[in-house]
Formats: sequence, structure tokens, C-alpha cells
Amino acid sequence: MGDVELTLLRPEVPEALIDEDAFAEDEFLPYWAELWPSALALARAVGRRALHGARVLELGCGLGLPALVAARRGAAVVASDWHRAPLTVVARSAADNGDRVACVQMDWRAPAVAGGFDLCLGADVAYDQTGAPALAAALAALVRRGGRVWLADSVNTARATLAEALTAHGFAVEQTEVGEIEDGRRVWVRLIEATRR
Repeated sequence: MGDVELTLLRPEVPEALIDEDAFAEDEFLPYWAELWPSALALARAVGRRALHGARVLELGCGLGLPALVAARRGAAVVASDWHRAPLTVVARSAADNGDRVACVQMDWRAPAVAGGFDLCLGADVAYDQTGAPALAAALAALVRRGGRVWLADSVNTARATLAEALTAHGFAVEQTEVGEIEDGRRVWVRLIEATRR
């Protein structure tokens, strides 16, 4: 991740975290326990930037790799997820690396933190096309004017709706694609960098 080295805690067998009752209720699977190519691509982008003193929020943090890299780059970081289990893992990873990351359980549709962030991060938080308008609205409320949003998602799930929704909420949007390796093969990740006007 640039010149950032850190230790990342991960469940050894993510499938062992499947709760049959939770799955039966709403098809919940512990996707947070996987290290996805989008999180790697976003962490690499974060690792190339100086963030000293920036207020950073990661939405849907999962294992929290982008948040951990941002903390190492000098940012004041809040990692958030709607599920409690990943926050415990992120807090332990931060402590093991000697970094500080505040962890907040919340759904980004109803943020439990005050806005004014310099940077909001999210990896694979926009895979549901119908959620793009709500995500863009939440980001507009969370990011200060002139602040930035960095999002990453698989090119397979990337849709124009998110960029359109961000533009409609006053963001200037740039998109690029980067390659990552997953299971020995090259996959493509879309990076969105948006600045709130």
C-alpha cells in the first residue's frame, strides 16, 4: 500500500461465520470477512496520498484495510459498518499496528456521526444499484465542501448510476480502472474520485 506496512487481522475461515438464522431472516452472509480486490485497490490509492490531519470516514469498512492505511498516513479515522463483528476486528488490527481508528456501528443511510469529513472512503458499498441515490445523499451530508470521496467497486458490478447520483449531489466525478489479482487472475476495479463543490 505505497510505503505503508501493516498487519491485517482476518477470520481464518470466513464461511465459519455464517449464521443460519441470520441467513434465513435476510440472507445475511459475512462478506465483510473477505479481503476483496476493491478494498486492496482503494487501500493502494489511499497509501499514495499524504493525509496528515485529515478527518477520514470509511463506510462499510469490513476488514478496514483502507481505514487502517489512512490512519498510518496520518489521518484521524472513523471506520463504520452496520454490523458489529467487523468493527471488533478493525479495532484489534489498529491496536496491533499501533494506530488509532475510532469504530462506529452505523448504517450510512442514517449516519451516527457528524459531517464535515475531509475524505470518505468506501469499497464495494455501491454494488446495489438502487442504493446509489441514498449513498450519494449520505456522502453529500458527510463530506465538507471541497472534501473528497474515494470509492472502489468491481467493474462487474459498477454502474453509471453512482457517478450520476454523485454528480446530481454536487460532486465533480472522475473514474479510472485499475487491475488487482484475485485467485491468481487479473480483475478490474473501478475507482471513483469525487470532490464536493
